[in-house]
Amino acid sequence: MDEILNIALACLGSSGLTAIILAILNRRWSKQDKQDAVVAGLKVLTVDRVRYLGRCYIKDQRITLEDKENLEDMYRAYKALGGNGHLETVMDEVERLPVTGGR
Repeated sequence: MDEILNIALACLGSSGLTAIILAILNRRWSKQDKQDAVVAGLKVLTVDRVRYLGRCYIKDQRITLEDKENLEDMYRAYKALGGNGHLETVMDEVERLPVTGGR
């Protein structure tokens, strides 16, 4: 009888442990999916913003030092998020712009 009780308790304990492990893994995977979505959203927003600002500065044919530094910071953040080379052309053109004292 003790052997049957031990087997039953072991089965219940292992299924309980399995349930806990699965709950932890599901929570972890859910968090990772959300983090991936946030990173993807930040990359899209950053690409859009850098392209828009870059076009504005290129159209004006000038950029202030502060604006250039901000744009470079956004570009570095985009690259750190795993961004690819979508912004290199804009940044190359912005790099060639004359830096002015203010707007």
